[in-house]
Amino acid sequence: MTQVLYVLMAMGVGVGSAVQVGLVGQMGRLRGPEEASWISVLGTVTGMALLFTVQSLRHESPNLPSPFDTMTPFLAIAVLAIGALAIGLRGLDAYFAVAGVFGLLYLVGASYLAPRVGIALFVGGVTAGTLIASVGLDHVGAFGGAVQRISIVRVVGLVALLGGVALLRSGR
Repeated sequence: MTQVLYVLMAMGVGVGSAVQVGLVGQMGRLRGPEEASWISVLGTVTGMALLFTVQSLRHESPNLPSPFDTMTPFLAIAVLAIGALAIGLRGLDAYFAVAGVFGLLYLVGASYLAPRVGIALFVGGVTAGTLIASVGLDHVGAFGGAVQRISIVRVVGLVALLGGVALLRSGR
């Protein structure tokens, strides 16, 4: 049962990946692909630095070499990254900052889930979550994308993909 929960968590990471692709794609249309990538990376760095800052505040030093075993460098990085992110987002809606958080979710998810379920099952779960969410996002034309309605062929493809994830899990 725990493994099923981990696969569902991986699928949740995949949903986040689909949303990130939509957000980055919309930023790319508004600013350009390099700029959209930069804003997303800044969001990821901000999230990671804040995560380590909070960890340090809970008196759990990061398991990294000095000076990264204390809060100070992460707090400094967070402040700089937040400032850079705020500047990069000028003229865009603030919700675009969330794009990088989904990148952080993927990294943390991979480091926690892949060792527990295996790389193939983790990637299969992420892929399934990404495609299921992507079909839904396409159906409504989310983030300014072209509307691509759900069809029976797409549903069959999703069912086949979920069957593949089930086969990966049962083949252990």
